[in-house]
Amino acid sequence: MNILIDPLLFLQFIRELTGGIFNSFFLFCSIFGEDFPILILITIVYWCLDKKLGEFLLISQAGAYLVNGFLKILACVYRPWILDSRVHPVKEAIPTATGYSFPSGHTTNATTFFAGTVLKGKLSKGLSIVLIICLLLVGFSRNYLGVHSVLDVIFAIIFTLIVLFIFSKLFDKLDNNPNLDIIISVVGIIISILVVIFAMVKSYPLDYDAAGKLIVDPVILTIDTFKYAGFAVGIFFSWPIERRFIKFTTDGTLETKVLRFICGFIGLQFIINVILPLIGETHLGGFLQYFIIMVFVIIIYPIIFKFFESRN
Repeated sequence: MNILIDPLLFLQFIRELTGGIFNSFFLFCSIFGEDFPILILITIVYWCLDKKLGEFLLISQAGAYLVNGFLKILACVYRPWILDSRVHPVKEAIPTATGYSFPSGHTTNATTFFAGTVLKGKLSKGLSIVLIICLLLVGFSRNYLGVHSVLDVIFAIIFTLIVLFIFSKLFDKLDNNPNLDIIISVVGIIISILVVIFAMVKSYPLDYDAAGKLIVDPVILTIDTFKYAGFAVGIFFSWPIERRFIKFTTDGTLETKVLRFICGFIGLQFIINVILPLIGETHLGGFLQYFIIMVFVIIIYPIIFKFFESRN
């Protein structure tokens, strides 16, 4: 039995048997593991609801991204349909299936947000159950759509839970050790740099088809790791600065918080759709894109909304 392929072939059989009736549902579930939707959810928490929980989610996301990016280039596992031509993923899911397959980035994202919120948020039992179900649906959707093996998903959940546990313990010590954030950030930046260096010097498999054409280009598959490193450096660079010099709060009326989020969302959309395309989708470009996004989220926009809200 091939534990990587056989479960996907079974799910593929179910898709074909039911005429793809559940495809749209699982494509929708999968959205909640994508980078931007998860970032939006975290910014709602960070800017408007619970700043401390938002900080925990951002820092945990940075750590999980680094582990995910490192493991992808360490294992260099191809996507299921490359490993076995019998696998036919749902075509609408392929554009978001970037990089190497192991471990699942969508599942890493979902575990960070949903499990992280359950771990550190003050939630009711019912809401906690809902969030865990959301996490499981995101992970299973990647299998159902045929873009990840079961191992990709399970391992992503396991290592992300470990990352959440580690940062949970560190955050518990933060109140009594106010400079611990600097230590965490310095270590995080150093690890990010090491991951980038490893990605640059590592050799990658080069596999060709019968016509002598490269099946997958490792140059393209490794861009995600650089993006994740840029995301992490952006957070680790910005976090201590905000804590010492900006010090925004999530206080305000419901109308103020809604307006705060809407303006921040528009700002993010402008950066992502107007500014970042000017940088380009290279390794350095991917690093800079995600770095800029996180500097905006943690430093630039909080300065803006704190200034304007203080004048009202």
